[in-house]
Order: sequence, then structure tokens, then C-alpha cells
Amino acid sequence: MHSYGYRANAVLTFSLTLLAVMCAMASLSDNRNSPSPSAHVQVLNINWFQKHPNGGDEVILIKVTFFYVL
Repeated sequence: MHSYGYRANAVLTFSLTLLAVMCAMASLSDNRNSPSPSAHVQVLNINWFQKHPNGGDEVILIKVTFFYVL
């Protein structure tokens, strides 16, 4: 029978091998990709202060933003 040390070594070696393969696949797919993103940002409305009936002001920051990524 193999001891726990041998089994742990096999599991560690196997997991590091899989990690190296996944890193190589990610690197190859990243090298083949030619990104060319373009974005259009439009802020529609920002409400700064609103009056309350009791005379106090409340600050409300509402930003409605649409992102179009092509």
C-alpha cells in the first residue's frame, strides 16, 4: 500500500499538471483574440436636491446609464 505522502504527492502533481494545461490553453486563446471594443455611454438624468414638505432637502443621486458595447 502507498502511504498518505505518496497519495498526496500524486494528487498535488496531477492538480498542478491540470492547472498548467488550463493556463496554456488560456494563453493560447488570448493570443489568438484581437479585441476591438467600442462603447457608447449616455447619462440620462441626475436629480440633485428634492424639497420635502417639512422644509428639509434630500440628496438623491440617481444615474440612469446605458452602456452599449459592440
